[in-house]
Amino acid sequence: MTSFSFHAQVAAEAIEKVGRLFNASIDDILNELLQNARRAGAAKVLIDQIEDPRLGPAIRIADDGAGLDDPRSLFSLGKSEWSKALSQSEDAAGMGFFSLANRGAKIVAGQKGTDQTWAIAATPDAFHGKEPVTVDAGPEGHHGLTVIFPEKKGEHFAGAVRRAARFFPIPVIFNGEEMPSSDFLDGADHTEEWQGIRIGVFGRDLSRYHDENVNFHGVTLKIPLPELQQSWHRSYFARIDVVDCAHLKLVLPARKDVVRDAMYAALMKEITRLYFRMVAVGGAHSLKFKDYHFGRTLGIDLKEAVPLLRPFTPSCADTDRIVVLVPEPVEAGALVFEGEGPLEEQTFARAIARLDRPPQLFEPHSAFSGYSWYDGLRWIQIRSYKMEVGGAVEEKEPFDLFAANGRPDRLELVLDVSGAEKTEWVLDTDLIVQGVDYGSLDEAEILVTMQSSITPSNLTTFLVDALYSPADDAEAGSYEDQKRWFSDEAEDLSIALLETAHAADLNAIVRVVERELVWRVPREDAILIRIEHRKISVEGLSPPVGGSPEPHAAT
Repeated sequence: MTSFSFHAQVAAEAIEKVGRLFNASIDDILNELLQNARRAGAAKVLIDQIEDPRLGPAIRIADDGAGLDDPRSLFSLGKSEWSKALSQSEDAAGMGFFSLANRGAKIVAGQKGTDQTWAIAATPDAFHGKEPVTVDAGPEGHHGLTVIFPEKKGEHFAGAVRRAARFFPIPVIFNGEEMPSSDFLDGADHTEEWQGIRIGVFGRDLSRYHDENVNFHGVTLKIPLPELQQSWHRSYFARIDVVDCAHLKLVLPARKDVVRDAMYAALMKEITRLYFRMVAVGGAHSLKFKDYHFGRTLGIDLKEAVPLLRPFTPSCADTDRIVVLVPEPVEAGALVFEGEGPLEEQTFARAIARLDRPPQLFEPHSAFSGYSWYDGLRWIQIRSYKMEVGGAVEEKEPFDLFAANGRPDRLELVLDVSGAEKTEWVLDTDLIVQGVDYGSLDEAEILVTMQSSITPSNLTTFLVDALYSPADDAEAGSYEDQKRWFSDEAEDLSIALLETAHAADLNAIVRVVERELVWRVPREDAILIRIEHRKISVEGLSPPVGGSPEPHAAT
């Protein structure tokens, strides 16, 4: 076989498919035409909605830029008249004008450096190479470039113009009114320029965080940019505004993403370094230890995170009732309690609250593992529960049931305290509830000491906090209904345990009457409800004024 070589080229058939390079949306067309106007040195761009004699409802975009050297450059895919310096700086690809390929256009263009003008007509077929583009002499005195193309029915053109003009660096006048514009990095906590790119760093502001984060002279898009989160202090995210960067390039032809090359990687690293420099200047921080360590490897002089943790508060089985406390300074002798769920945490919280001087207790925060002050804290875990009945002592792990008969004489929590040395701490309590987290009351074992002063109301609240978890199933009832049913059952159990089953029955009857019947009886009346042999009779209910008495009996 004979060796040979050749140059890559664009096949003639490719021009027939140019209409698929862009989605032909008004946003794409506006962005591409505005960018062309800016590159041509325009001082302003005029946009109008007009009635064209041939196209009907149409859009006219006119700039006062330099015009054209040759009309053929507009219709040469991949070729442009831009200078070499500009093409390199902005990665101009000579494709943007083909965003009009599916609509067609009329163009009036001034010839660069002369008073001559061209009138150019291109149908959609002309853009696709199926028929010629026609060029005639244009009107005298025309400068720059004017493009007219048909407007699509139902197109929200006014909104598209506002979006395109918002961060565009040149004034845009639409239907005689100048469109509002603003700095893409407006509101940044800090801005810094790096290799022709302005980097703006923002504190955590969700209203800006989800917006586009890159601006290429008015064309905005969303790309992955690093962010830096802190536990208690301000977190950071970035937006970038490209000013004059020859190396950060967009994916062609749609320009909806950035090329992931060495320049992109360097930018990501620079943004990250900027975050850490801002944290170092700020002083106190609450970075994750892994982020703190990474920042130091970048040469940033960071101190350890400030010793702040959330105070311990027991979790509830109903996750919608989560309580989030403000972090507090961690003092010497503080403890961290690591519970295994609502049952353990509620049981521990009641026991610790009985102490005259409870220790400073905090919740774990695994992101701080590695900091010397955090690793030096003492941790508490429940090892087992102890129960004494009639002098006999029994010890069980938290999830094992005692199966006790009656109320115990004494209850204790056996705690493992780890630190420089592992120790044991026995904590006296009056209430332990064992069972499965998020389980039913039937599955729980409720132990209350004989000496406990807990009331049925307080025990009911404890059981709701420790065990009530609403079901998501629509057939299980509403949230309010489920909670009422659970609370009623917990109240019955609490009264039966602390008082008698008879008292629980009486309370249940009173509860139903108060909830369902009292509101039906006039305040001035006194009635007697009798239930005998499952038959109900009511005495004392006054009849309506002027009406005849009605029997008040039901079966």
